[in-house]
Amino acid sequence: MPTPKPYAQPSCESLSGIAEVAAHFGITTRAIRFYEDKGLISPRRENGSRVFDHSDKERIKKILRAKRIGFSLDDIKLFMDVIDGEVKSRDELLSRKRDFERVIGNLNRKRDDINALIKDMRAMCAAIDQYVKTAPETRVFEFADAYQSAFRNLDENFIPA
Repeated sequence: MPTPKPYAQPSCESLSGIAEVAAHFGITTRAIRFYEDKGLISPRRENGSRVFDHSDKERIKKILRAKRIGFSLDDIKLFMDVIDGEVKSRDELLSRKRDFERVIGNLNRKRDDINALIKDMRAMCAAIDQYVKTAPETRVFEFADAYQSAFRNLDENFIPA
């Protein structure tokens, strides 16, 4: 039985250029180059041009997800270094594990807060729908004032700017 190659060559159809990858993710080619400079991605080169395979694109997707949640590129690099096997020291691995567990706890709390806020906002939307169906046209502004007052009481950290 032949031993599988550790790094199988991707098929030609799965390779993409930098412009195509940037367009797919809605980011600039400059951002992709910056991620490469930071050591977050390492696309292959063919004839001097960067080519991205499926694993490169999955990695960019993870980077962008972490950025949306609020992680810095340095934080993302700490995580990626563990994934890539760059961290060899037992003590350093255990230190990063503790850090990751702390982050997991924080993310769980944020998720709970977000879920509670979503529930509150859905209830507010349902109340608005009900009010608009039953209230006379002239009373809609009264409800709008009440809505603004209630909305101000929500935690401003969860209201997008």
